[in-house]
Amino acid sequence: MSAALLGEWSRLLVASLVEAGIVHAVVCPGSRSTPFAWALAERSELVCHSLIDERDAAFFALGLARVTGEPALVLSTSGSAAANFFPAIVEARLARLPLLVVTADRPLELQAAEAAQTIDQVKLYGDHVRAFFDLGAPDAAPSALAGLKRSVLQAVLATRQPECGPVHLNARARKPLEPVAATPNDQALVAKVEALAKRGTTRVSRAGAMLEPGAVAELARELGRAERTLVVCGPLPVFRERTGALVRELAARLGAPVFAEATSGARFGEEAASGADALDWLLRSAAFRSELSPDCVLRIGAPPTSGGLEPWLAEHPEIALHLLAEHGHPDALGRARTLTLAPIEALLEALTQALAAHEPHAEQRAFAERLERANEAAWRSVHAVTQRAPSFGEPEAVRLALESIPAGGLLVLGNSLPVRLVDSFVPAAGARVRVASQRGANGIDGLVAGAAGSALAARCPSLLLLGDVSLAHDLGGLAAARLVRTPLALVVLDNGGGRIFEQLPVARLWERAPERAELWLTPPALAFEHAAALFDLPYSAPRDAGELRSALGRAFEHRGATLVHVRVEPHAARDTTRAVVAVLERTLNEVLELGART
Repeated sequence: MSAALLGEWSRLLVASLVEAGIVHAVVCPGSRSTPFAWALAERSELVCHSLIDERDAAFFALGLARVTGEPALVLSTSGSAAANFFPAIVEARLARLPLLVVTADRPLELQAAEAAQTIDQVKLYGDHVRAFFDLGAPDAAPSALAGLKRSVLQAVLATRQPECGPVHLNARARKPLEPVAATPNDQALVAKVEALAKRGTTRVSRAGAMLEPGAVAELARELGRAERTLVVCGPLPVFRERTGALVRELAARLGAPVFAEATSGARFGEEAASGADALDWLLRSAAFRSELSPDCVLRIGAPPTSGGLEPWLAEHPEIALHLLAEHGHPDALGRARTLTLAPIEALLEALTQALAAHEPHAEQRAFAERLERANEAAWRSVHAVTQRAPSFGEPEAVRLALESIPAGGLLVLGNSLPVRLVDSFVPAAGARVRVASQRGANGIDGLVAGAAGSALAARCPSLLLLGDVSLAHDLGGLAAARLVRTPLALVVLDNGGGRIFEQLPVARLWERAPERAELWLTPPALAFEHAAALFDLPYSAPRDAGELRSALGRAFEHRGATLVHVRVEPHAARDTTRAVVAVLERTLNEVLELGART
């Protein structure tokens, strides 16, 4: 076998990746991946990033894809290193984000022989990937070289079609792994590789998900017949930049109020759609749930974060639920009357056009006006409670954090409590930002690394809002944050960990056995300033609103990541929520009675 074969095989593999459209490659160091990493570094068209931790590397690549909508590549060596990609692969599949996972592997003769760093990597990720390709051992045969190029094209294509998701390429390599210069005896091999590389890839055309005019027309008729329609927007991709304007236009045509979660991208900015942006508060009120119900809910995107929406719909089986989504079957309770699947922006445009002659009914206008009064009452209740809060807490910290982001910047929302705090305490149009979130599997894995990837791809001032447990879970992600050269504020809300569980039914169990609360409340109690110093990141720990404003101002002047550590009272979110609900219940009784008489 030619000593140059592995190097030429790797060169063709990477040339095919570039031709297929790969731009970003995230490389994790290792021995078995040496020939592939070297070939990646040789291509000036590629932007290569180096990260030690495979889990964070994969989430960083996913963060890139979340903003660009295009697949990034992540490369690991063989063995358990490859297993660390799994959490990001799960997220990529559920969030429908393109990701190309390349794992270097030992040759077949080393399998099942206790060779170092050797595991069975064939279909390692099971059905969590859209497709799996084992490239086999390097082979100089023309058919093998052509097959390598075709397999790479198929793999990259499979990250995008028929729907986006993760794909696994397994690339085997024998020692010696380091590339060697081609000798005169290798010229025939080099010529074959050059010819294949210059030939270009096969152009593949696919219509993709097509709108069905009949389904759109029927949905328009149903919406036109409804007398009290409410529009709800759940998580949507950040790269769908026109969604907010299209939702607002459709809602105006229907005369319908809109509850757009921050994760939808339709809540903030000049194109924000609103009218029911306090719905999550209203759903906590018995008066609202009994007195002010729509007869139709049009839900756009993935299932919302709101914990109140599904129980409310269950209380009112007469409400017709219609779903618009790009993929999947986002109807866990089987409540939907219709589910229309198509590219979301094209779907919104088509539905708005189908309703061109529609005029909102008088009852629709009355419903919208009454809901608007209830919505305003909810925000007054929030303001009344937070204004008299005895200490600096999450509501004020979250509001100031969003206000600090320069117009057009990127907000990355952490899961658990932060994503809910934004919808609870920041009204629609309260910030002019784009929003990215990790709502595929809704986990806290890799939040820092993912935000770093998104910030790098967005090339604009960015802010990650996350909790102390999430930061502790992804301290290694601070290494990824060091790769960012635009302002990135990492705002950690330190409330003593796990406080979302105080707002869930499990908290009632602790009244009988308080010592067991530690199984849910897991305060990291870490000195995060040492983590910042370890990764050479600026750090601040503001103690009040004024100090937080100053700290965020400095963060957005710094070209890189800054850790802003905001300590708040452990029970502040729970106590504030209870107080708002109590005030709102009294206020709504008055508002809804007034609405009934007018």
